[in-house]
Amino acid sequence: MTRTLVSLFGLSLAISITLYWSLTAGAVDIPLQTVLNTLFDLDGEQQQFIVNRSRLPRSLIAIVTGGALALSGVIIQALLRNPLASPKIVGINSGAALAVLLATLLLPSLPPVWLPLIAGVGGVIAAGIVYLLAELRSVSAARLALVGIAVGMTADAGVDFLLVTADSYAVSAPLVWLTGSLWGRGWSHLATVWPQLVVLMLACLAMAHRLDLIRLGDTQAMGLGMNIRVERFALLGLATFLASISVSAVGVLGFVGLMAPHIARKLVGGRHVVVLPVAMLTGALLVLLADAAGRSLMPPIEVSAGILSAMFGAPFFIFLLLTTRAERTQ
Repeated sequence: MTRTLVSLFGLSLAISITLYWSLTAGAVDIPLQTVLNTLFDLDGEQQQFIVNRSRLPRSLIAIVTGGALALSGVIIQALLRNPLASPKIVGINSGAALAVLLATLLLPSLPPVWLPLIAGVGGVIAAGIVYLLAELRSVSAARLALVGIAVGMTADAGVDFLLVTADSYAVSAPLVWLTGSLWGRGWSHLATVWPQLVVLMLACLAMAHRLDLIRLGDTQAMGLGMNIRVERFALLGLATFLASISVSAVGVLGFVGLMAPHIARKLVGGRHVVVLPVAMLTGALLVLLADAAGRSLMPPIEVSAGILSAMFGAPFFIFLLLTTRAERTQ
């Protein structure tokens, strides 16, 4: 219990410190006092546009979507019983990205409020294909992950086709978004995603004990009175919408759903009732940190959060692959 409380407090403190850095750092450095004056409408110098209209909403989007992607990753890894699985690897992120890009190009005047729904549809289609293949023919968790990779690669090919064939002006903004960038994100974007994500995250936390049962295996879970098919379908739906709605706001941040669950398990162990909240805070910290660092490395040029997360996530994935194989051979 002490370990969990220390982890939750430490991560919350780290998020607070990183949020301060995110509000002050960038192409224009803003002193702390100016940030406080702006946030609390105090006397003195203020930067309403930079702080309140740009950096604050995008930082909040980073926190919310990072937590959602992490929870989605925890669920996917538990369902597949595969530590190398993530929403990106099983094709959910790519399916959502393809749906949003297609809607953006075909309906350029589409209000942003519809994008989470469209992303959800794309993610559901990708996840549904994987789920149906699993239901029609019993396959191992490893093969199911390979099916997800194939579905994701197909969706990625569709994204590449649209980017190559569409008008260069029309794809300029989507191209930046696809790299996992929070550039240009404001209060309207936050308003379109946070209500759904908060509800989904609360539902996910409420189903933590079901993930522990599923991790025991289908036979034992059913022996304990669990309807494994219904529960797996519900959890997969949660993971799909968490990842898809996040993609609609920040693009493809592929490695957050892979790294955050592993970091959480290293901190507090394997019980999902504690892994889920710790992973949620870890994912929020990772995306917030990547966004702030991306604005601070080469101002005024912004490095996308997706690029930075991939730079650290790819070696992390290789490390997991090597250590997982080593553990299985012992």
